[in-house]
Amino acid sequence: MKILAIGEIIFDIFNGEAEIGGAPLNFCAHCAALGAESSLISAVGGDELATAALEKLNEFGVGTAYVQKNDCVTGQCLVTVKDGHPEYNVLRPAAYDKITAAENSYNADVFAFGTLIQRDEVSRRAVKNILKKGDFKEIFCDINLRPDCYDEDSCRLCLENATILKISDEEEPLLRKFGLYNVKSSETETVKSICERFGSIRLVLYTKGARGSLIYDKPSDIFYDIPAVEAKVVSTVGAGDSYSAAFLCEYLKSKDITAAGNAGAKLSAFVVAHRGAVPKE
Repeated sequence: MKILAIGEIIFDIFNGEAEIGGAPLNFCAHCAALGAESSLISAVGGDELATAALEKLNEFGVGTAYVQKNDCVTGQCLVTVKDGHPEYNVLRPAAYDKITAAENSYNADVFAFGTLIQRDEVSRRAVKNILKKGDFKEIFCDINLRPDCYDEDSCRLCLENATILKISDEEEPLLRKFGLYNVKSSETETVKSICERFGSIRLVLYTKGARGSLIYDKPSDIFYDIPAVEAKVVSTVGAGDSYSAAFLCEYLKSKDITAAGNAGAKLSAFVVAHRGAVPKE
């Protein structure tokens, strides 16, 4: 099982302490822990955090062959946690804003990307080039809307290319303001509306925090209601990334949507019970 993601390497700064993060990095780390061959396309600067980032990726078992180095600083995000929920201040510019795509084509079972990596035109161009040249069985997009780090074009690129889309109940109201699909009176009908508007999407993972998740399989027109696994919440940082990784790894293996949803719920419950996006067992 081969997973390839493009995106940010960010050090989340909690009360002055630096902890490596970034949604695609967290996602790749969890995929690697679940037995997948996962690699990250990203960039770091020439600073001390760059060395720490590469060491951490190696520790996680994430491939670093596509991690570039440039003159910008390695990414940082100031994180404050209020009532168990994170608030983010993503600093810019950062090295991951200036990723370039190689001339050769890319191939993987899953190619994953989101919106934050598209906030700069240089990295957005790299995403487009990889989508154009790559050979992927599935394209996974986690919308992941961070303040001041997304726009209509970055959301549209995700929706137009994803075969599997992940969105949370907190993010959907932010996405709807662009008018990219018809908003309905219920969650299920809104999810269907997204799929009707964007034909490449076959699966939607609609996560609802403590209310679990709703998974829509468009080909069979079936919704799966997946309950959350009870956990004492310490921090929700990285919960969505762990859900995505566990879901995809199980789904690629078994094609069992219920099993995949339950795997995502179980791993995300473990993550929220700890500080840090990739806690150890």
